[in-house]
Amino acid sequence: MATAKRATRSAADSRTRVALGLLVFVVVASIVVWRRALGASTERQIGVLETERRSLASARALLENELREATSRRRIVAEAERRLGMHVATDAQTRNLADTVVTQ
Repeated sequence: MATAKRATRSAADSRTRVALGLLVFVVVASIVVWRRALGASTERQIGVLETERRSLASARALLENELREATSRRRIVAEAERRLGMHVATDAQTRNLADTVVTQ
């Protein structure tokens, strides 16, 4: 009778070990699948952010060019002439202070 209990106990132990082994396998497989899904999601987010970064860099370059153009002397002179009626003085309209003699 002792051997019958030992055989039953041994069979129960074997089933428990197999069940635990399967449980460990399922848990590990689930973790691997979750990690891969998280990695794929992160990769998609990185792709979106990289596209946005390139777009913003392009917009920045465009804005820098527009700013450079807007602050150029040629553009400022043209706007001053158009909006304020100003013009660049001719030689006849200018005086060099170094050429005039001031006497008192």
